[in-house]
Amino acid sequence: MKRLFRYFFLFLLIAQFSPAYSQFDTEVPDSITNKILYSRTRTFGVVATNLGYGIRFRTGKRLSIFKTRLWDFEGVYMYSYKQIRLLNPYYPYSKKYVYGKLNDVFFLRAGISWKKQLNQKPYSGGVEVRLVYVGGLTLSLAKPYYLYVIYYHEISPGKYSSETRTEKFNPANNSWDDIYGRAPFTKGFGEMTFHPGIYGKIGVNFEFGKVQTKVKALELGATLDVIPFGVIIMSGQKNTVFYPTLYLAFSMGKRFNKY
Repeated sequence: MKRLFRYFFLFLLIAQFSPAYSQFDTEVPDSITNKILYSRTRTFGVVATNLGYGIRFRTGKRLSIFKTRLWDFEGVYMYSYKQIRLLNPYYPYSKKYVYGKLNDVFFLRAGISWKKQLNQKPYSGGVEVRLVYVGGLTLSLAKPYYLYVIYYHEISPGKYSSETRTEKFNPANNSWDDIYGRAPFTKGFGEMTFHPGIYGKIGVNFEFGKVQTKVKALELGATLDVIPFGVIIMSGQKNTVFYPTLYLAFSMGKRFNKY
């Protein structure tokens, strides 16, 4: 998880100082006297959570000076806090895998979010703070997790041949000789199952930047997904209904008026 957040902040630094992005900061900052109230907002973002990562899209309009309503769409890949990635040291070029994992799980969220402005920027380039709360529907997708498993067969006394099979983890299977690594990610898409639910989210949004039409924001908060019939990630895990997570998101976008 620490590595994920290091990559996340590295992305922020590259975005901030790369030539392709820094050109936006060459625009003339908005002056107090020339500010326009823009009614529409559209942003794209990346999300890092304590149990995964994903992407986000929001679009909507301002309802009043201090309140904005947005459609919220998000896709997140979920881990289990129990999973640990392993590597078989006895085989060259073996692949990392998670022992005991049953499913790759994705949460697709669609809802409505409201932003309530708590303060205005004290100066051009300052930070504006908003309270964010979101509610909507979650569709959980569970794709079976496949492994490369090696079996050995004795063909004559002291001589063995090996066979590699692609199998799902089965805690009752004691005939496995060795695990070479995880199978291709695309394996198992035809066996995907769907688990509907709901979600709620609350967070604090920090918007910064000098140009009113450009949106750059960091958001910190917590999300709770509720899957009534449950979904399982790891073997030995109960059919989990509640999935609470903490998140950090970075978004970029624009404000505009639709005439």
